[in-house]
Amino acid sequence: MDVLLWVFALVGMGYLATAIWRWLFPFQGKGPEINLLFLVQDNEEIVEGLFRQLALDCQFRNLSPPGMMAVFDLGSRDQTVAILRGLAREYNIFLREVPLSQLGEALGDCGPGIVVLDLRTMPVQQALVQARHLLQRLPQAPWPVQQGEGS
Repeated sequence: MDVLLWVFALVGMGYLATAIWRWLFPFQGKGPEINLLFLVQDNEEIVEGLFRQLALDCQFRNLSPPGMMAVFDLGSRDQTVAILRGLAREYNIFLREVPLSQLGEALGDCGPGIVVLDLRTMPVQQALVQARHLLQRLPQAPWPVQQGEGS
Protein backbone atom coordinates (compact mmCIF):
# COMPACT_ATOMS: atom_id res chain seq x y z
CA MET A 1 0.00 0.00 0.00
CA ASP A 2 2.86 2.38 0.82
CA VAL A 3 4.46 1.67 -2.56
CA LEU A 4 1.24 2.59 -4.36
CA LEU A 5 1.01 5.81 -2.38
CA TRP A 6 4.60 6.70 -3.33
CA VAL A 7 3.91 5.96 -7.00
CA PHE A 8 0.88 8.27 -7.01
CA ALA A 9 2.86 10.96 -5.20
CA LEU A 10 5.70 10.77 -7.73
CA VAL A 11 3.32 10.89 -10.69
CA GLY A 12 1.58 13.91 -9.17
CA MET A 13 4.91 15.66 -8.60
CA GLY A 14 5.83 14.97 -12.23
CA TYR A 15 2.60 16.55 -13.47
CA LEU A 16 3.13 19.53 -11.18
CA ALA A 17 6.71 20.02 -12.38
CA THR A 18 5.58 19.81 -16.03
CA ALA A 19 2.81 22.34 -15.46
CA ILE A 20 5.19 24.76 -13.74
CA TRP A 21 7.75 24.34 -16.54
CA ARG A 22 5.14 25.07 -19.23
CA TRP A 23 3.89 28.07 -17.26
CA LEU A 24 7.40 29.52 -16.90
CA PHE A 25 8.51 28.79 -20.48
CA PRO A 26 5.48 28.86 -22.78
CA PHE A 27 5.97 28.17 -26.51
CA GLN A 28 9.71 27.78 -26.13
CA GLY A 29 11.38 26.72 -29.35
CA LYS A 30 8.35 26.74 -31.62
CA GLY A 31 4.94 28.31 -31.56
CA PRO A 32 1.68 26.49 -31.10
CA GLU A 33 0.48 24.18 -33.85
CA ILE A 34 -2.08 26.30 -35.67
CA ASN A 35 -4.45 24.95 -38.29
CA LEU A 36 -7.03 27.70 -38.66
CA LEU A 37 -6.04 31.37 -38.60
CA PHE A 38 -8.37 34.34 -38.79
CA LEU A 39 -7.10 37.80 -39.73
CA VAL A 40 -9.21 40.57 -38.21
CA GLN A 41 -9.21 44.35 -38.13
CA ASP A 42 -12.07 46.45 -36.79
CA ASN A 43 -14.50 43.50 -36.80
CA GLU A 44 -16.17 44.04 -33.43
CA GLU A 45 -19.65 43.42 -34.90
CA ILE A 46 -18.89 39.87 -36.01
CA VAL A 47 -16.02 38.28 -34.05
CA GLU A 48 -17.89 37.23 -30.94
CA GLY A 49 -20.78 35.66 -32.81
CA LEU A 50 -18.47 33.89 -35.25
CA PHE A 51 -16.22 32.32 -32.62
CA ARG A 52 -19.07 31.38 -30.30
CA GLN A 53 -20.83 29.70 -33.23
CA LEU A 54 -17.67 27.77 -34.10
CA ALA A 55 -17.31 26.73 -30.47
CA LEU A 56 -20.90 25.45 -30.45
CA ASP A 57 -20.27 23.61 -33.72
CA CYS A 58 -17.22 21.94 -32.26
CA GLN A 59 -19.04 20.99 -29.07
CA PHE A 60 -22.24 19.60 -30.58
CA ARG A 61 -21.00 18.29 -33.93
CA ASN A 62 -17.78 16.81 -32.54
CA LEU A 63 -15.66 18.95 -34.86
CA SER A 64 -12.26 20.31 -34.01
CA PRO A 65 -8.81 20.93 -35.48
CA PRO A 66 -5.82 18.98 -34.13
CA GLY A 67 -3.98 22.23 -33.42
CA MET A 68 -5.20 25.61 -32.32
CA MET A 69 -7.41 28.25 -33.76
CA ALA A 70 -5.60 31.54 -33.90
CA VAL A 71 -6.61 35.12 -34.46
CA PHE A 72 -4.21 37.81 -35.62
CA ASP A 73 -5.50 41.31 -35.01
CA LEU A 74 -3.96 43.68 -37.53
CA GLY A 75 -4.39 46.94 -35.64
CA SER A 76 -8.05 47.29 -34.72
CA ARG A 77 -9.15 50.67 -33.44
CA ASP A 78 -12.50 49.47 -32.10
CA GLN A 79 -13.38 46.90 -29.41
CA THR A 80 -12.27 43.88 -31.46
CA VAL A 81 -9.17 43.19 -29.35
CA ALA A 82 -11.07 43.44 -26.06
CA ILE A 83 -13.73 41.03 -27.32
CA LEU A 84 -11.08 38.61 -28.57
CA ARG A 85 -9.20 38.70 -25.26
CA GLY A 86 -12.35 37.58 -23.49
CA LEU A 87 -12.92 34.80 -26.01
CA ALA A 88 -9.27 33.70 -25.77
CA ARG A 89 -9.69 33.31 -22.00
CA GLU A 90 -12.92 31.39 -22.42
CA TYR A 91 -11.82 29.10 -25.25
CA ASN A 92 -8.50 27.75 -26.42
CA ILE A 93 -7.85 30.51 -28.98
CA PHE A 94 -4.39 31.89 -29.61
CA LEU A 95 -4.61 35.69 -29.95
CA ARG A 96 -1.78 37.80 -31.28
CA GLU A 97 -1.70 41.47 -32.19
CA VAL A 98 0.40 41.83 -35.35
CA PRO A 99 1.20 45.05 -37.19
CA LEU A 100 0.21 44.74 -40.83
CA SER A 101 3.84 45.35 -41.85
CA GLN A 102 4.90 42.19 -39.94
CA LEU A 103 2.11 39.91 -41.14
CA GLY A 104 4.34 37.91 -43.52
CA GLU A 105 6.83 37.13 -40.76
CA ALA A 106 4.05 36.20 -38.33
CA LEU A 107 2.48 33.85 -40.88
CA GLY A 108 5.86 32.21 -41.39
CA ASP A 109 5.98 31.41 -37.67
CA CYS A 110 2.74 29.42 -37.91
CA GLY A 111 4.21 26.54 -39.89
CA PRO A 112 2.85 24.50 -42.79
CA GLY A 113 -0.70 23.29 -43.24
CA ILE A 114 -2.49 26.41 -42.09
CA VAL A 115 -5.73 27.80 -43.50
CA VAL A 116 -6.02 31.59 -43.35
CA LEU A 117 -9.44 33.26 -43.40
CA ASP A 118 -9.25 37.04 -43.79
CA LEU A 119 -12.30 38.58 -42.10
CA ARG A 120 -11.29 42.01 -43.39
CA THR A 121 -12.44 41.01 -46.89
CA MET A 122 -14.45 37.82 -46.45
CA PRO A 123 -18.13 37.91 -45.45
CA VAL A 124 -18.73 36.32 -42.06
CA GLN A 125 -21.10 33.66 -43.46
CA GLN A 126 -18.49 32.56 -45.98
CA ALA A 127 -15.84 32.40 -43.24
CA LEU A 128 -18.16 30.27 -41.10
CA VAL A 129 -18.83 27.88 -44.00
CA GLN A 130 -15.12 27.58 -44.80
CA ALA A 131 -14.19 27.00 -41.15
CA ARG A 132 -16.89 24.33 -40.76
CA HIS A 133 -15.67 22.64 -43.95
CA LEU A 134 -12.13 22.49 -42.57
CA LEU A 135 -13.27 21.29 -39.15
CA GLN A 136 -15.28 18.44 -40.69
CA ARG A 137 -12.25 17.16 -42.58
CA LEU A 138 -9.79 17.10 -39.68
CA PRO A 139 -9.46 14.46 -36.94
CA GLN A 140 -10.95 15.33 -33.58
CA ALA A 141 -9.04 17.15 -30.87
CA PRO A 142 -9.95 18.98 -27.67
CA TRP A 143 -11.07 22.33 -29.13
CA PRO A 144 -12.76 24.29 -27.80
CA VAL A 145 -11.62 23.74 -24.26
CA GLN A 146 -13.65 25.76 -21.83
CA GLN A 147 -11.52 27.11 -19.02
CA GLY A 148 -12.16 25.22 -15.80
CA GLU A 149 -13.45 22.01 -17.39
CA GLY A 150 -10.30 19.96 -17.14
CA SER A 151 -8.76 21.61 -14.10
